Amino acid sequence: MSLGSAHILLVDDDEAFLKFLATVLKDEYRHRVETAGSGEEAVERLQNGRTYFDVIFLDYFMPGMTGLDVMRWMNEHKISTPVVVLTGAGNEQVAVEAMKLGAYDYLRKEEIDIQHLGTVIDATRERHLFRISRELEEEQAKEIVLNNEATEKLRWTINSLTPSLNSALANIAAELEINGLRVLETFPDGPEKERIKGILESVRAQVGVLESGINTFLRLYQLVYAHHAMTPAIELMKKEVEEKARIPLK
Repeated sequence: MSLGSAHILLVDDDEAFLKFLATVLKDEYRHRVETAGSGEEAVERLQNGRTYFDVIFLDYFMPGMTGLDVMRWMNEHKISTPVVVLTGAGNEQVAVEAMKLGAYDYLRKEEIDIQHLGTVIDATRERHLFRISRELEEEQAKEIVLNNEATEKLRWTINSLTPSLNSALANIAAELEINGLRVLETFPDGPEKERIKGILESVRAQVGVLESGINTFLRLYQLVYAHHAMTPAIELMKKEVEEKARIPLK
């Protein structure tokens, strides 16, 4: 099935062949065609980034920068436009090297079948779309693995830190309860003693808020980590923290 008009770059130092193939692709298949007479010119067209090509027909044997040199440059610059290499008779080894560099297909110039050329272009574009889709799926799979690893590390960290934090807050609460009373006993009855008592009660209440908050965050994370949609439970946790935070300061 045809994918419609394509934008094609033809690269060959044989001007007559270049003109012939460009005419066929334009007149017979209605493709948009641009040409380059050397590997260097092809690189210049690809390097400016202003033009997108669906397929590149690339002659292997050119003076200066060969077709394989162009493909190596494309790989270095992460240009993934699909390439069909054009070779001469007896250049099967060149075709093998081109395929190793990522070429999608190769054609012998003296054996090009004009009637089959449209099929080659469509097949190349379809394979390129399939390759892009597969690479995206692989990238998404890697991302899922990395996210799972990060989630597991976060879960381990939270579970490791929570007991220490709760223990520290419990110690603070105990110190306030025991030593706070001792400190109060050193003050004579009066406004100053009441003020200190109010401060201690306020600090004790805030410690309770912190303890509740830490436990709520842990429970909330466990819900999310387990992939449970438990909105009522989450709302209840939120209310618990909010109620503990509504402490009048003295």
